[in-house]
Amino acid sequence: MNRRLFISVVCLFSMLFSQQAYSKPVVEAEKKNIIQAVIERDKNTPVAASLDTAVVKRVYADEKGIRAVLIESQYAIDSIEIDSQVYDINSEPDSSGYIYAYFDGIEYNGNVKVDIEGREEIISPVSIVETNEKWTVSEDGHTLCEYKGGSGDIVVPNFYKNEIITTIGGGDPIAEKNGIKSVVISEGISYIGDYCFYEMNSLTSATLPSTTELIGGAAFAYTSLGGAVEIPEGVKEIYAYAFSDTDITSLRLNEGLERLCSYAFGYCKALGGTIELPHSLYYLGGWAFVNCTSLSGGIRIPGGVANVGDGAFFNCQNMKGEIVLEEGVEEIGLGAFGAESAAKSGFTAVHFPSSLKKIGPYAFQLADDIKHIELNEGLEIISDGAFDHMTGIDNESLVIPSTVRTIGGDYNVSENTGYGGHVFYDMGKNDSFKAIEVAEGNEYFTSVEGVLYSADMKRLVGYPRGKRDTIYEIPEGVIQLDELCFSRAAYLNKIILPDSYVISEEVPPNVLNQDGNSLSVALYVYTAVNYVDVKPTNENYCSENGILYSKDKKSLWYIPNQYKGDISVAEGTQRIEKGSVFIASRGNTNWGNIYLPQTVSYIHEDTAEFIYSYFRGYCYGDNNGRFLYGDMNGNSRADRADAIILLKDIAVTGSNIPPAGDYNMDGKIDITDVIALMKAS
Repeated sequence: MNRRLFISVVCLFSMLFSQQAYSKPVVEAEKKNIIQAVIERDKNTPVAASLDTAVVKRVYADEKGIRAVLIESQYAIDSIEIDSQVYDINSEPDSSGYIYAYFDGIEYNGNVKVDIEGREEIISPVSIVETNEKWTVSEDGHTLCEYKGGSGDIVVPNFYKNEIITTIGGGDPIAEKNGIKSVVISEGISYIGDYCFYEMNSLTSATLPSTTELIGGAAFAYTSLGGAVEIPEGVKEIYAYAFSDTDITSLRLNEGLERLCSYAFGYCKALGGTIELPHSLYYLGGWAFVNCTSLSGGIRIPGGVANVGDGAFFNCQNMKGEIVLEEGVEEIGLGAFGAESAAKSGFTAVHFPSSLKKIGPYAFQLADDIKHIELNEGLEIISDGAFDHMTGIDNESLVIPSTVRTIGGDYNVSENTGYGGHVFYDMGKNDSFKAIEVAEGNEYFTSVEGVLYSADMKRLVGYPRGKRDTIYEIPEGVIQLDELCFSRAAYLNKIILPDSYVISEEVPPNVLNQDGNSLSVALYVYTAVNYVDVKPTNENYCSENGILYSKDKKSLWYIPNQYKGDISVAEGTQRIEKGSVFIASRGNTNWGNIYLPQTVSYIHEDTAEFIYSYFRGYCYGDNNGRFLYGDMNGNSRADRADAIILLKDIAVTGSNIPPAGDYNMDGKIDITDVIALMKAS
């Protein structure tokens, strides 16, 4: 597949986003369609600014003297004065806002005094570089589109066929992948076009002129460009993927740079040293430095960058300094300073400005070297997964500012669901993180003995992992338990549900664990809870040995992950509901065998998958006696020998096969059970 048309997901946000029922970080590095990313511009390519006055942009000269002047204007110019001599030009600007004035060769000595409409400037001329090598050019003659020469080391001219060249690259690579080894772009050229050197494997060296103003999308992406890159002082915009996946080793961004777009330096794994973002920067695109795994030190985000792009420094695990967000920063994007499980974020501290309004989804996922967090007054939104896996936090408590109005409910959805996911998951330490408090004056949230609730007490948002209760009774009136709100609670062994709480099999789309029910995703896998109880007044549920059933015991709703010993599902149970078995692996439970009564006629497909995947060989049924699924010869094992017997029984009898033959527990006995047995053996 053409990489320009589509670049597949690199790791894993899936996308990139995992929805499995285990403690894997959910945000993953993504490579998007380059064509879509390259056009990530909130304005057209700024070939010329909109000017109320005319400006002399450049003077060109050679041994014959001054041969051309480039003027930036939005209206016609009649004449220009050069070293006190007036020359008629009578020209209209082109669609780019440029006027090109040509001369036979005006004598000059050093710098040139240029006067246009009474505004005098002293300008140092650019030396004309012409070439005999062949290029194709744009219709107006000012853009070099394709290199036709044969040399591997090229010089890009600033004059071609007596026309000023302002741009190299017309929207496609200028040569074949192995056609160019090094390039020197002449002074006077302002714009390096989209895809100019894209995928040129042979390109190892590029010299940019000081006159460069814009570096186009994917201009040097997927080349072998290496060494140090120093962005010229005049560059205002670096578009998406400009240097992505190159071998550059160091980078200096210029003061004056305004826009750094998505993936501009993404996947530059050899890029080392520290990065200093210029104070002039006001746009930092998504994934700008994703997977730059050799970068070191911290990062300071200038105040002009109101929104830090998604994944801007995702997977930068060797950046072991502080994150300093200057006043003016208002929003941190998804995964901006986080990492995936294979990487881990290396940042050691973060400082929030009073201007910050939103911490985006999974913004600090796996930033577990950060030791302390204090949220700023003025903060309004804490997104899903904001502090996911921040295990290094030594806070005894986290104070939710009075200005916070939204917590969670915003990951991968167009409208907030009001149902938080992963917000405080695996945050802090068991021996210290004991309370989530709420600042006085907050109208949306409240804290009761260190547990975070919505102000109306209908939603339990978060229970800190280090709170010392062994038994916790959820207050009456609560109807919602956020995803993972109890997970990692290290001391909590028993919860008592309120009569007001009703389990739902469906959870909102921002919840990652779609294969659980609302109770099982709240308790999740990694919690010390081994007993779920209800009060005698509960009209919906009953509890037997800590296992939760419907009031009439016809439905099994939840088996705690830390339940100890064999599990005998209550006689008369007919349904094993979605999420009732919700585990990551055998190692995440204390369960022994599972015994199902003969009355069970329904197992939800997601639950059956958990049972099949993790308890095959341990999961028992009951039909006039215990049996092990797949054990056809009665030797208490399910293996290849049983597969042969089952195959024979299916082929010969086709009926009267013991229930143990339903090895994959799909409700029927057929060749798929034989295949599953063979694979398991």
